[in-house]
Order: sequence, then C-alpha cells, then structure tokens
Amino acid sequence: MSRHSHGPRSSTSPHSRSESHLMNYSEEITDAELIKQVNDIKQQIRILSLENEIFERVIMRLEPTLMHGIQQALDYATKLQSSSPLSIGSFVKSQTSRYGFDSVITSPSRMFTSPSRVSTRRVDSSAKVSGTVIFGTGPRINVLERSELVSAEMEILIANLEKARKKAAKQHAFLKAQLEEIGVRETDIEKASEMFKQEVIVEGWDKIAQRIPAEIWIRFMTEWVKISDSHIGKFRLRTSTLNSQYSKLKGQIKVKAELSESLRAVDFDKLKIENSECLKTIDYKLQQLGELKKMTGDANLNLTVHKKAMMQQNGYLSNILQSIKEKQKQTAELDKEKDVIKVQAESLSQRLDDVRKVRLAYEVPDIMDYVNVKSEVADLKHSVKLLENRVHIQEIALASLNKKLKSIISNEM
Repeated sequence: MSRHSHGPRSSTSPHSRSESHLMNYSEEITDAELIKQVNDIKQQIRILSLENEIFERVIMRLEPTLMHGIQQALDYATKLQSSSPLSIGSFVKSQTSRYGFDSVITSPSRMFTSPSRVSTRRVDSSAKVSGTVIFGTGPRINVLERSELVSAEMEILIANLEKARKKAAKQHAFLKAQLEEIGVRETDIEKASEMFKQEVIVEGWDKIAQRIPAEIWIRFMTEWVKISDSHIGKFRLRTSTLNSQYSKLKGQIKVKAELSESLRAVDFDKLKIENSECLKTIDYKLQQLGELKKMTGDANLNLTVHKKAMMQQNGYLSNILQSIKEKQKQTAELDKEKDVIKVQAESLSQRLDDVRKVRLAYEVPDIMDYVNVKSEVADLKHSVKLLENRVHIQEIALASLNKKLKSIISNEM
C-alpha cells in the first residue's frame, strides 16, 4: 500500500533508480550519516504506514471490493524483495489490472478527491502504458486532498469514539447500579443473618429442651415476611413514582424533539426579539429597583433620626415622671410630718393654756417653787419656739415644693 500510495512521487524508471542506489552505496559514508539515513527512512516508513492506513480506511469505507487481492499482492511483493524492481512492478501492475485498480487510477476523483470539489483530472494513456502502479506516473494526491482525507477519517474516528464513550458511560452506570444493588442486597442479607442469629439461635435456644422451639422460628419468619412486605410495598411505590417520572420526562423529551424539528429560523428571530424586549424590561425594572432602594435608604435614614429623637424624648419623659413620683412621695411625707407637728403644737398649746391657768390661779408661791416654775416655763417656751421654728421651716419647704410642682405641671401642659 505504501508503494501504491506514494509511488507517483518519483517519475524516474526502476533501472535509473537502482543505478543511483548502487552509486550511493558505493560511496563511502560515515556512521553518523548512515544512522541519520536510517532514522530518516524509519520516519518515512512510519509516515507511509499512517498514510496507507488512512487510504485503506477510505477504500474500505467507499469501495470495499477494491481491496480484494491487495494482501496477496503485498505478500508476494515481500517474497520478491530480492528480485529486480522491474519484475515487482510488472507483477503489481498485472495484479492491479486483474482486480480492477486501473479504474481507480483512471478516475482518482472517485475516492481521493475532496467532497467539496469534484476533480475532473484524467490520466493519459501514455501514463498507463509507460508507468506502473508502484513506480509509474499515476494520479497524484496533493497535500490538500490528503489533509481532507485525514480530516474526514478523524471526524469518523471522533464520532466512533464519542459513540463508544457514551456506550461505555451507559455500561459504567449500569454496572455501578448493579454494584449498588448487590451492596444493598449484601447489607440486607447480613442484617437478616445477624437478626436470625440473635433472635433465633442465641435468644431462642431452650436450655432445658436443648433445642430451638418451632414457635420462635415461625414467629421470626412471620415478622421477617411482614417487614419484607412493607419494604416491597415501599419499593413498588418508589418504582411506580420513578416510572411515572420517567414517562413524563420521556414525553417532555419527545415534545422537545418534535418542537426542535418544527422550529425554523423565524422562530429563533422571534425568540431573539422577545429576549431583547425582555432584557429591556429587565433593565427598566432594575432602574426602578435602584430608585426604590434609594428611596428606601432615605426613608430608613429619616426613620432612624426620628427614632433617635423619640428615644431621647421618652428618656426625658421617664426622668420627669420619676422625679414627679419622688416629689409626690416627699410631699406625702411632709404632710405626715405636718400633721404630727400640728398635733404636737395643739398639745403644747393646751399645755400652755393649762400653765397659764395655773399661773393665774397661783398666789405668791414659794421662792423655790417659783424658780422651778420659771425654769419649766422657760423650757416650755424654748420648746414651743423650737416647734414654731420647725413648723415655719416646714411651711416654707412645702410652699416651695408646691410652687415647683405647679411649674412642672404647667410646663408639661
């Protein structure tokens, strides 16, 4: 395949090429040059192998019948490597004419032309006569056509890889679900086994009869069946819910697929216009929202200022009410003291009257009695004076308190 695909690069005859090879080998070359030539030949072989693979894929995809007999021709050519190039060329030419490769040579646009342009090249009859398939001057495939072939094969490979990836993802998800199901089953089996060992084997063992009673076994199985039935009911309900959701989603996907098939370019233009109008409406609403935020901020600021002033007024009012309560308490106490002092003053005045009566009725008493009476009278006068002074002071304080109270009440009014 490599000789077939890249043979048209050289237009020289097989004899001239063999003579040039002999002249090159006859010359003396260094080891470094020999290694370089070997590496270059390996690189060319690698590139030719890749190109041959691409061409083989293209031929198998477009016209598989053309590949019949190619492998036999390549095997025979490998056996004839030690033979002359002329015999190999004539053999391959006979094989290609035998299996229908002349049609490929005469019409290269059938396979090797790009899909975007149709090649109208034709090969001359002289090229078919003078050149062979391997070393002849057959149809040439330029770099653009090669790149288009490689691009097409790469797209096909990418599509196949994407399909394989999706299939592997589905398989992976299916296997993961199976593993999760197996894990759940294993957990349930372990729990059931532990429950059976604990309730039947350990707790149900009758030490006297040295056996497990059948009633315990039957009761355990009955309870286990009830628990299993409840779990089955829950799983059935969940499965039915999931099935309904799946059918719903499947219907939505079908409707979307039908809508996507019925959509036209006008629908997208209409949707674009509606989206632009919606964006304009959103911008307008955002502007209104910004203005409302500003108004809300101003209102919150005013509210904070008034709230602070109200708190100050409430504090001042609470202080005034507290002072009024204290003054009222003091007024009540002063009223009580006034009543007490009034009672004392009345008693003292009564006593004074009695003393005066006694004095008027007294006639020339003894000197000592007179001195004693005088001292007592002086003491009584002193006490009366003190009481009067105290009463006067209390009256003055009461008048001042009443005045202050009237001023506070007038200010509040």
